[in-house]
Amino acid sequence: MSSTWEKRRDRLESLPANRLWATRPARRRLVAAGAAALVVLWAGLVVIAQYAPSDLARNVYLSMFGVGLVVGLPVISWLHAATRGAMYLPEQYLDERQRTERHRAYTSAHGATTAVLALLFVLANFVSWQQDGPLSITIPLALIGPTALTLAATHYTMPLLIAGWRLPDLPPDDEDEYEDA
Repeated sequence: MSSTWEKRRDRLESLPANRLWATRPARRRLVAAGAAALVVLWAGLVVIAQYAPSDLARNVYLSMFGVGLVVGLPVISWLHAATRGAMYLPEQYLDERQRTERHRAYTSAHGATTAVLALLFVLANFVSWQQDGPLSITIPLALIGPTALTLAATHYTMPLLIAGWRLPDLPPDDEDEYEDA
């Protein structure tokens, strides 16, 4: 009897999206769309920082958040299919190649997320020095929740985006060679 995870793996491997996103250039376009969705979320934070507290900041951010969701959720789903569950399934259901891809993606994503946090730290310190002296900064309360949400989205999607970008094309099946002969 097969487990739920094995059924999910089989379903992921047979999805039509696998054929649609089978080549590296197609997956990279998908990753670019996912990165654009993250950029929209980060740009929304800039809007809040600039215009909060106001209805304009709230409405613009919610619109940008909606666009990020409408673009980002299908991209995440398609990338899970394109990576054949390497970032989604438990390790015991992955082959050695998929495990290696997963570990490489998580390692690179850890470095990228660390770079994002370091950039935020430097930016916050730079802004604080520009205002009333060192370590004094006024942060709109409306910025805290969306910042946490955007950081969580970045943290969650970064390994998937990196895996989708790096994943090589699958070798052709042996069955195709026999059919041509």
